[in-house]
Amino acid sequence: MKSKMFLKGARQVFAVTAATLLSWLIATTGVAHAVSYTVGDVFASVGGGLVREFTPTGTLVQTLNNGIGSTFTTGSTFDAAGNFYVTTFSSGVVSKFDNNGVLVSSTFATCAVSDCESIVRDLSGNFYVGHADGTQDITKYNSAGALIATFNPTTGPRGTDWIDLAADQRTIFYTSEGGTIRRFDTLTNTQLTDFASPGGTMFALRLLSDGGLLVAHTNNILRLNSAGAVTQTCTNFGGTPSELFALNLDPDGTSFWTGDLGTNLISHINLADCGLINSFSAGSGTLAGLSIFGERTEGGGGGGTGKIPEPSSFLLLGAGLVSVARFIRKSQR
Repeated sequence: MKSKMFLKGARQVFAVTAATLLSWLIATTGVAHAVSYTVGDVFASVGGGLVREFTPTGTLVQTLNNGIGSTFTTGSTFDAAGNFYVTTFSSGVVSKFDNNGVLVSSTFATCAVSDCESIVRDLSGNFYVGHADGTQDITKYNSAGALIATFNPTTGPRGTDWIDLAADQRTIFYTSEGGTIRRFDTLTNTQLTDFASPGGTMFALRLLSDGGLLVAHTNNILRLNSAGAVTQTCTNFGGTPSELFALNLDPDGTSFWTGDLGTNLISHINLADCGLINSFSAGSGTLAGLSIFGERTEGGGGGGTGKIPEPSSFLLLGAGLVSVARFIRKSQR
């Protein structure tokens, strides 16, 4: 009888300890659980300092929270170790999370210009950030988040809102919420000839391996070849688009993702024929940025495809539970 009573009490201690450690984990990380990112998972910037991670089929994995509560979270990227970086448009900072979704720094980098919106990484680990307002510059930061260069390209009607880095590690392609896709050489600090002028209003863009690119064009996605000519117009997004704002390439190399700012709908599209693969809602908030873990980038800064270590928080939780389990087994002898 005493043995049974002791075992019952020990089990209660085990349960309470587990609950306590889990509560500590939630309070520390700001999420209900921290899990290693999976290649192909979708990271949706939804505002309020939040980024939601979904599986490719739309199942919510976890919610990243920079703790700032910024009205808009926008463009994002990963480094070679799988750490995640997101711009907070209305708070003027770049926040960093580790490769398990745990917040490392809410102010990893302070945006030197107003309304930082997009961010890309080069092969050396540096970051380029595009800005919608203020002086509308493109700024460059090192891997520690320190400002190391400022570029002042031609803009209009807005700023260097959405940028992407070419494979040459020096040419930035960018849009300014207008009808022109421009280029700037960061090595010589000179404006290059415009890449193309399809007209309308364009937002996020991604360079392709053939020298062309994809660009979010309000109600559709345009594909342009290396000469800047429109060769494809994608219009099938599982509903009537309101404002296709975000865009990124899938790791498979044959598809892409786009996000609708007006409806919060995330759509997965086949690159060859614009066929809809699937779509799902990002939930509440304002969908103003989209990244895919392991995403393809011509600049080489997609990152995150290597082996991801186990979450340190889970290791701590596991160590605590193992210690309690050993105590129970020892007491039963």
